[in-house]
Amino acid sequence: MKYILFLDFDGTLAPIAKSPSKAIFPEATKKIIQKLSFNPKFRVAVISGRGLANIKELLKLKNIIYAGNHGYEINIYGQHWQHPKLSNIRPQMVEIFKILSNNIHIKGVIIEDKGATLSLHYRMVAKSDLPELRKIFRRSIKKQRKSVNITSGKKVWEVRPKLKWNKGEAVKMIIQRLKLKEFIPIYIGDDKTDEDAFKVLSKNGVTVKVGKGSKSLARHRLEDVKAVTRFLNNLNTDCIDKLLEARKSR
Repeated sequence: MKYILFLDFDGTLAPIAKSPSKAIFPEATKKIIQKLSFNPKFRVAVISGRGLANIKELLKLKNIIYAGNHGYEINIYGQHWQHPKLSNIRPQMVEIFKILSNNIHIKGVIIEDKGATLSLHYRMVAKSDLPELRKIFRRSIKKQRKSVNITSGKKVWEVRPKLKWNKGEAVKMIIQRLKLKEFIPIYIGDDKTDEDAFKVLSKNGVTVKVGKGSKSLARHRLEDVKAVTRFLNNLNTDCIDKLLEARKSR
């Protein structure tokens, strides 16, 4: 059997940092993924909410597929693809970024322009300031609300184009583009945005949620980033077959 491995980054391959710029990609994990990427039985894709250029710079891995901005931009072995409507939407994202930057001055807020999407990080914001931040954020984007999607993650609000596109759609597109119907997909992620991929792969893939607590469409769980690294290090056809058997029995 052959497998295509889809991996989220923040909270899956690397611990979530206080700010996106301080994320550290463990060297041991990097070596494991690089080794898997050159194994003829595997294809490896990292699919992240980060901008495409940012995730490529962070990983610096060869022979893998990079998907940034929740799959709005994808680099498939050197060939660049982006959602065909992105160029029309970019001016609106620039406008929203300016509005948020001009209106929000609360300590600890990080507003990130990722090109196709925007993120407002509030991990470093005092709890006492969160109600005010939420109020200003909603008021600032009120006029734009009908033309964008607002989603929430781990201490972050995402502003995304109002298009039928997400990590699940990106996964389907990658599989179709590379003609990988014979490959069994394995998806590992920790965030709400990964649920779209879990849903797409619910019948024909192995889905793994990272972390405890919240409900998930994923069939399996790993406790944390360290557990993901151990799983990847021990990855072989025997352990995958066991996961597949467990999926079939449910």
